[in-house]
Amino acid sequence: MKLRCSALSISTILLTLCLATFVPDGLRDASTWKMPVIKLPCNGGMENYFMPFGIISLGIVAIGLIVLWTEYRQRECRAWFVMLIILLCFVFPTGVLQLLMRMHVAGWRPALELFEEDWTLKGLWGCFMRPPLYSVEIKYALVMSVAGLLRFLVMLVALLLPVKAFFWNKHTPAVIH
Repeated sequence: MKLRCSALSISTILLTLCLATFVPDGLRDASTWKMPVIKLPCNGGMENYFMPFGIISLGIVAIGLIVLWTEYRQRECRAWFVMLIILLCFVFPTGVLQLLMRMHVAGWRPALELFEEDWTLKGLWGCFMRPPLYSVEIKYALVMSVAGLLRFLVMLVALLLPVKAFFWNKHTPAVIH
């Protein structure tokens, strides 16, 4: 089997890897199904919304992977649009929107100064294997948000890379005699 290095195959691999980064968080959140109430550090509690969001996240990742490895590789236009919807409605809110909201609330200068101290490879790797958000300090939450922005940008480039293959290449239909 010959491996072709085309824009479509590079896009498929990048999108697969980016979608796979959602699996640890989805599994961690879905594993809280036995806890109806999550205890907070201030002797309070809140209803467990992590479990349904974890299961939803795993479902969206599964749909994305199925679409990627079936119709997307065959250059079906509807598969490209499904991946665009996943990017805009699932990846954007979980990555970029959180960062923009934090920057709006805290301001750009303090957030960038806070982030400047912890910009290390360990900080970036730790954002993918993180504990629940309520037990994370605010400075690490910013690193996690920037990693979400990075994941969004990689997926956006990977989605735009093979646009010509989806929309501008003429497909010649098979002639039946």
